Amino acid sequence: MKVGIIGGGVAGLSSAYELSKKGIKVTLFEKNPVLGGLASSFPLDNGFIERYYHFVCLGDDPLFPLLEELGLKNRLKWIKTKMGLFYDGKLYPFGSPFDLLKFPYLTLVEKLKFGFALMEIKSRNADDWKDIENIPSPEWLISKFGKNVYEILHEPLIRLKFGAYASNLSAAWMWARIHRIGKSRSRITQKETLGYLEGGTKTLIDKLEKEIINKGGEIIKGTAATGIELSSALSLKGIKIDSQITEFDAVISTAPSPVFLNLLPSLAGTYWGNLKKIDSIGVVCVLMKTEKPLTETFWLNINDRRISLAGVIEYTNLNPCTFLNGGKIIYLPQYLPSTDERFSWDDKKIISQYTEYLHTIRSDFKEKDIKSAYVFRDKYAQPICEVGFSKVMPDIKTPVKGLYMTDSSQLHPDDRTISNSIDLGRKATKLIFDDFK
Repeated sequence: MKVGIIGGGVAGLSSAYELSKKGIKVTLFEKNPVLGGLASSFPLDNGFIERYYHFVCLGDDPLFPLLEELGLKNRLKWIKTKMGLFYDGKLYPFGSPFDLLKFPYLTLVEKLKFGFALMEIKSRNADDWKDIENIPSPEWLISKFGKNVYEILHEPLIRLKFGAYASNLSAAWMWARIHRIGKSRSRITQKETLGYLEGGTKTLIDKLEKEIINKGGEIIKGTAATGIELSSALSLKGIKIDSQITEFDAVISTAPSPVFLNLLPSLAGTYWGNLKKIDSIGVVCVLMKTEKPLTETFWLNINDRRISLAGVIEYTNLNPCTFLNGGKIIYLPQYLPSTDERFSWDDKKIISQYTEYLHTIRSDFKEKDIKSAYVFRDKYAQPICEVGFSKVMPDIKTPVKGLYMTDSSQLHPDDRTISNSIDLGRKATKLIFDDFK
């Protein structure tokens, strides 16, 4: 049996690894010269750093057995991290009940309601989101936390991440995000515990690549699939690279759904119609290497209208990145539709704008504090999971025999994580095993 995989991100590598373990001939095509997709890394100083930030939560269960199987369990490190909030021109610690009690913009009743709501969400079962999927996030958040809490703490965050889509965002997505982070505390009074891999996600990507090749798989980098060839509307033929077609018994596409659709001829039916309905929002992410930290926090929520960032992530307050010789890493993500003019600003203009944002947070932060800066963009960073999303969420198994697809929209209501992508790749593999017994 021969299986072709389009995309060398975590889901694609996970599928290729599981298939190659069973002795199945796998060929993986990755358009970029490096593997990893949104989890890929690039060289910086004496090491490598991810283009986009990643971290591990205590509840990221699919990741842990894979790390053990690959002999990487000892490379996973856990740190008690700090969270902050920038509001009305001032930075507040916001990672514990004591921080909440000291926050001056909420009443005692609002603070108590906030704490009880978090405890309730954390204690619920993983499937409890189904009861609230048809409720917009703003409506659900106001009912759980109160209007003032929503306007100060939640509204800026979902607006900055989803823009015009925020008002119809499913409460299930928001619930799952709070639930995942809540699981990183064994007690509500405890600091958040987050993890990272020594060497970053490159440690995992490199090991998966090595294991796939050792087991007879083939990985072709710098080669983009230009089409998926069908024998008929219901039968797969193979993958097209320019004018050459390589035949496969099964194909897994791990490309974003708009890219996947562009690889196919026009197909009719409910499955394909629903796939076209899924919107995504892009991201512009600046990575800065600085001489000194901006704050003591790992994650700083931005609740100030002067700053259009979804957060400030000081990665070296989680992973010290010793190869930087004391340098610090800050990620600055801004979520934008790829049609927004800011998405296409030149790098220099973006870095200048984001530097101004950091100066607003800390007045003594200057351009000279930045040793280097890099801008990364992705058109399909975040699927928009609107109310009732599970009704249009695509199955991994398509109507075309032998053709499967994975896309981060299928993680609904969970967020895009390394762990969830591993699980998605495994699910695609299991379907192939079941269909080709």
